[in-house]
Amino acid sequence: MKRISQLLLINLMIIALTFAQAPSGSKSLLNMQTGRVFDEGRFEIRSDLNFFTRLTEDLNNLNPNTFKANNYWLVNSGIALTYGITDHFDLTVAPGIYQDTHSKNEYNLPDDIRVALKVGSFDFADRKMYGAIGLGVRFPVGEDHNYPFTYYASGAVEYGLNGALSYYTDPYLPDRSLSLHLNIGWWNHNEAGQELRPNLTSNVNSQELLYGFGVLYPTEMFDFILELTGSSFITKPEKFVFSREDWMYVTPTVKYKPLGWVNFNFGVDILLSGDKDKSVGLPKYENYDLPNYSSWKAHIGIELTVLPITASSQSAAQVQKNQFNQRVEFFQQIIEEREKSENIKEELDKLKEERAAAEQELEELKQILEEEGN
Repeated sequence: MKRISQLLLINLMIIALTFAQAPSGSKSLLNMQTGRVFDEGRFEIRSDLNFFTRLTEDLNNLNPNTFKANNYWLVNSGIALTYGITDHFDLTVAPGIYQDTHSKNEYNLPDDIRVALKVGSFDFADRKMYGAIGLGVRFPVGEDHNYPFTYYASGAVEYGLNGALSYYTDPYLPDRSLSLHLNIGWWNHNEAGQELRPNLTSNVNSQELLYGFGVLYPTEMFDFILELTGSSFITKPEKFVFSREDWMYVTPTVKYKPLGWVNFNFGVDILLSGDKDKSVGLPKYENYDLPNYSSWKAHIGIELTVLPITASSQSAAQVQKNQFNQRVEFFQQIIEEREKSENIKEELDKLKEERAAAEQELEELKQILEEEGN
């Protein structure tokens, strides 16, 4: 039975790494960043299978004898590789491997590459809050862009900034405490002069305001996560762009933590706004009742800790025990430092008392000498 469980785990890992949308990497929820970064020397591989499908009718064909319907879908694949450079810096490289949304060439192989540098783990408010800032760049490697059912990709070199703020109810064991997370970011699609469709060139650089709010409740074997993420265009793209509407998703997620070096994510994006079509000039899809954003997206992901090896070989209980011991040691150091400072204060008080007594004796001696002189 144990052998079967191990083989099943290996198969799930291979599937999740082969078919996966490149996730955000670093210390993050499913879609959002936290205010913390990886510890120095930590290396993790993270993936996320992301898919959507819908059966769609031909709106121009009303004859039941020749009625047509097509099944459209969205599939993305990729991985994110994150390495902790120092305790306040980590670097993520997320190469896209496969993307399919019914474009002319049917798929991108490979897809775009994203690179992100995150500066964070700056604590304040008695170590209950952490802040981080990230810089991200998207390099166009895929052949096709401006595709339906998902977020806008212009095919140019895109870039942006993102800020993250996190609150943990337990400053000594943050990974085992209820936490709240806030994200706000800016993204420039940089597509002016870019041909987005045959003979259709963009005249603007569209820009987005990105935002998110997340809650994470951890248990020993599971993390329960709820995220609300969205985007509002500061400068809208051209009208022949598929995903030019503002959008908002809510995402419930469960993270399963069977071992200290591997986690599994299961989540669903549910569209709250952005289903109103504001695009024109898309003849391939205009005869079908299709959304520009998928009404739902299913996620199946995996997180593998490669380094440090000692952590990878430990169970989840052992890792949590080590984290607890580290926090206890930290707290003990605080107590010892406080005791030292209290001892020093007592010694200073004694010195002050001895000095006061010596000054009193000198004053009495001075009076005796003055009386003898008279």
